[in-house]
Parts: sequence; C-alpha cells; structure tokens
Amino acid sequence: MTIVGMRNEKNQRTTLFILSCAAFLGAGIGLASLGPNLAWLAKRTDTELALLSWIFTCFSAGVVVMQSQLGLLSTRLGLAGVQALGMALMGVGMLGITVAPNLALLLLAATLSGIGFGGIIGAGNILIARIFQQHSASALNGVNLFFGLGAILGPLIVGQIGTRLDRPQTAIWIGGAILIGLAPFITQVAPHSGNTLSQSHSSATHQPIRAWPVWLLGLVLMIYTGTEVGFSGWVTFYMQKSAGMALSEATLVASAFWLALSAGRLLAAGLGMRLKAQHLLLVALSGLVAGTGMLVVSVGIPAGSLAGALLFGLACGPVFPTTIAMINKLSHGNSSLAGMSMGLGNSGGMVLPAMIGLLLTSYGPPFMVAAMLTCTLVMVGLGGVVVMRADHAQSTRH
Repeated sequence: MTIVGMRNEKNQRTTLFILSCAAFLGAGIGLASLGPNLAWLAKRTDTELALLSWIFTCFSAGVVVMQSQLGLLSTRLGLAGVQALGMALMGVGMLGITVAPNLALLLLAATLSGIGFGGIIGAGNILIARIFQQHSASALNGVNLFFGLGAILGPLIVGQIGTRLDRPQTAIWIGGAILIGLAPFITQVAPHSGNTLSQSHSSATHQPIRAWPVWLLGLVLMIYTGTEVGFSGWVTFYMQKSAGMALSEATLVASAFWLALSAGRLLAAGLGMRLKAQHLLLVALSGLVAGTGMLVVSVGIPAGSLAGALLFGLACGPVFPTTIAMINKLSHGNSSLAGMSMGLGNSGGMVLPAMIGLLLTSYGPPFMVAAMLTCTLVMVGLGGVVVMRADHAQSTRH
C-alpha cells in the first residue's frame, strides 16, 4: 500500500470515528431524555405513569430485532450502511414519541426508535472494534464516551431549559435531529471503508471460535443493559420519591449519573491501553456491586443516594464497550455470532426496566435497589467465568 493510500485510509477511519461519536452523542441526548419526560408523556397520552415502563420494553424489543438481523443486513448494506439506517430510524422514532397522541402510537414510536438504536450500537460498535483492532477496548470506550456526554446533556436540557420554555421534549427533538441530519454522511464513508472491513473479517474467520464465552458475555450484557436502562430511566423519579427532591434537582442527579458514566469511559479508554479487556471488565463489574450496595444502605438519604448513583455510574462506564470489545475478539469477526450475542444482551431491556419501575412505583425504593444489587452480583459471577476462560486461553497460547 502506498503512503498516499495509507493516509487516505487513516483519514477515512478518522472521519468514520468522528461521525460515530456524533451519532452516539445524538443517541445519548435522545435516550437519556426519555426518563425525565415520563411524567410529561403520561400527561400527554393520558396514561398512568407505571404503564410507561413499556416504553423501555418496546425500545429494547426493537434493539433485539435489529441486532438479530445484523449479520444479514451488514452483508447487504455494510456495517456503516446499517449504522446510517439505524440513525435515521432512531431519529424518526424519537420525534414520533413526542407527538404520539396515545399510548399505542407512543409504544410503536419507541419500538421504531429501538430498532434504529440497535443499528447504531450494533453496527457502530463492531465497525469501530474492527478498524481499531489492536486497541479496540480503548477506541470503543472513547466512542461510547460521547453517548455518555449526550446522556448528560439530555436531562440538563429537560430540567434547565425545557421546563423554562414549557417544552421538556426539546431534548428529544435535538437528539433526533442530530441523528437524522448526520445519517447521509455515514453512507458517504461506507464505500471507502468496505475493503478494510472485509479483509479483516476474512482473515479472522480462519481462527477457531468457541461460542459459549460469547453467549455468556451476551448474558452479562443482558443483565447490565436492563439494569442500566432501568436505573437511568427511573433515577429522576427515584430521587423524587426516595429523597423528596424537586424535578429540577432530580434531573441534575440524572445528569450526574451520566457524567460519572462518561468519566468511567474516559478512565477506561486510558486503562484499556494497560489492562487486558477481561480484567478491565471484572473491575467494572465489581464497581457495580459497590455502587448498588451503597444505594441499598442509603435509601432516603440524599447525599448517600447521590454517592451511590455516582459510583454506580462510574462503574457502568466501561462495561458495555469493554464487553463489546471482548465479544468482537472472541467471535473472530463473525458478525452473525456477535450480533446475536448483542441482541441477547439488549433483550434485558425488555424486562428489567419494567420490573425496576414496577418495584419502585408499587413497592418503594428499597425493593428497587435490592433487585439491582442482585443483578450486579449475578453479573460478577458470569463475568468471572469468562475472564478465567480468557486468561486460560492466553496462557495456553504463550
């Protein structure tokens, strides 16, 4: 390859990375704004607040549908093409959520948005993992950092701008507009990045694949996704009910959670250059146990609940991107296996957020955080099995 060709390839990768960061930013703004808008959506659609937990269920169902078809779609459209399609669908779905006149159409829009999000995080993460193979954990934590930044901005816009304008849905509009506006640019990059990706895939498929560690990682993602989506979606109402905070204060806690999550990804981007991905994952999962444990012992205590939310958010940061890096590595470029594992991972959002919302609204904050602690303990157990397998495989090769 000539020097000019290498520079062009590097520029294409850089452009794709920047566009992916922007896409994750828009997705973060839109998705993190749903929780603070639940009360507004309930009033708009004349629906009981507890029933709006089905938004997260339908959203996650859409994610699973997209990711179960990721291998087939990426063969036809390319990974960047699937990502662009996902951006457009999520943007339209987000805008649809804000104008839906009843619960049925609201859930339909949430499902469409979830299908789009599945394309963004499925194709987008695998694409980044492949073009930055040697440092995929760091690159994935970096690009997912922008999702966290968007998730910080979303609740802030709702609480500090949207309420003053009496338009709390403004943040959802902004996230949707970013996704729709940038989708065509992703497709322009797709033809130039296709050769590199296909070569990476073809060389990887000659390596033996053990599927069970990939599926165990899918189970870790399933529990993690459900727990994170559930907590982030209900943290505003949790702080109102548990600590008696006003909406403007509670939305700040939601933003603080996402700020801590982003800090965790920034920290992991650096640690990923020194630690093996499996060890970074185990550290993060242990942090989840510590954070939820603090939430359990500080129910009703504003300062303690805030500290627990921050620690939980900090530990959440590395989990998703680091697990994706491990899935991509252990699946050896098999998009179908990786997509199915990620689809399993996101299926947790179909059940756990609704369960967390039900426990909070019907039984109270202590039951909600106790369920979260149980989920984190199970994740540590599953993650430990995969880490031991990965360490054993690496020691055998050496």
